[in-house]
Amino acid sequence: MKKPSIVKAVAVFLAVCLSGCATTPQTSQLPDFLQEALAREATLPGEYTVSPEDGFFSAKIAGSARPEVTVREGVYQVTIPIATDIPAECFVYHEALDSAATLSQLIELPLSDMPRTEILEIDAGTFGQVPYLYQERLYLTERKTAGVLKGIVMPFDSSLLACLHDTAGYGETFRQMAASFANTLVLRDAARQDFVHEEVLLWKLRDMNIGYTLNRAEPDTVGDIKSTVETALLLPRSADETLARDEYNVIREQANGDLISGRYAEAENGEIKVSINLDRVEQGGYRVEGTFQGKAIDAPLKATSGVIGPYHQHREMVRAANPGSGQPRGLSVDAYVPSANPLQTVTFDLNPTGARLGGLPEYELSFSGLKATGVVDDKGQKSMTVKMGPLELQLSRAYVNSQP
Repeated sequence: MKKPSIVKAVAVFLAVCLSGCATTPQTSQLPDFLQEALAREATLPGEYTVSPEDGFFSAKIAGSARPEVTVREGVYQVTIPIATDIPAECFVYHEALDSAATLSQLIELPLSDMPRTEILEIDAGTFGQVPYLYQERLYLTERKTAGVLKGIVMPFDSSLLACLHDTAGYGETFRQMAASFANTLVLRDAARQDFVHEEVLLWKLRDMNIGYTLNRAEPDTVGDIKSTVETALLLPRSADETLARDEYNVIREQANGDLISGRYAEAENGEIKVSINLDRVEQGGYRVEGTFQGKAIDAPLKATSGVIGPYHQHREMVRAANPGSGQPRGLSVDAYVPSANPLQTVTFDLNPTGARLGGLPEYELSFSGLKATGVVDDKGQKSMTVKMGPLELQLSRAYVNSQP
């Protein structure tokens, strides 16, 4: 699966957390020698242009010496010296892959024979407009020696960039190298895209950024809007176990917002949980086909009113929060969220609370029995907080580029 909305991730992930959710350890609890090793950093004095002979990609990478490219089946391996005894290894894949599942596999497979591992850090953020998901794990070998494996993944429309570094410390050095790679990566076969809306939203649970949602919308040749919504989440279930959740939706809507079709895919730890096609039918309404939690589905969609796409939902939210009168108004829309109900639409109610935070109107959002509060500006959703029992999940915008 290459790789649903935002609200779907909220409900599912809070439910997962309630069933058992861990936090990463504090580095202050680690032995002094390991804390000192983790604090090490280095400078990267050079910038090197890298490209394989076939020209599949090119990039300018920060490092301490010239990188080497090795061609392997389905992937290009780039070995990058970063001023440590052990270089970083990066991988440019021939196709797009699930970010969270790929990161979990890259970390867990080489450590599968270790007698003990422990998650030190999970993080998510952006390098400019490129989101990333990061994990750092401590391991203990059979000889009782300790090591630290770091991994980071950065998604692209037709590829995935992933990097590893098997050394304690140099975390910021490693990220500096990865940022230079991601920000300058040019893929030979990448399609030209003209987005009318692009944003990266970060998910935070307790003290951890656990993932991102990447929203993009672009018009096609006949004026319809194609939206892609990608979510990658990595949750620590215990000191040495994570749950990787990936979602990828491709949705088409008319210029007026009416939904035309949707392709929805979700996976947990690489195992597909949802694979659904939604299509408008000639006699009216929509048909749902695919699989949901292992069960086949082929049935009409029950919709209480007109179904709208994510881009129109975004535009209507902005208009409601920023009207010409200056008085924010409420909004109620029907959308399709397979995880909530694969055969029925979900109603989202957005109502101003009357409060203003940082000069922006605060809203209460209600959907599928959950409630959240957040603020909206002239670019869209800026932040949101969802509470469920003792847990609080926060959403914040890290990047946005939106046409008026």
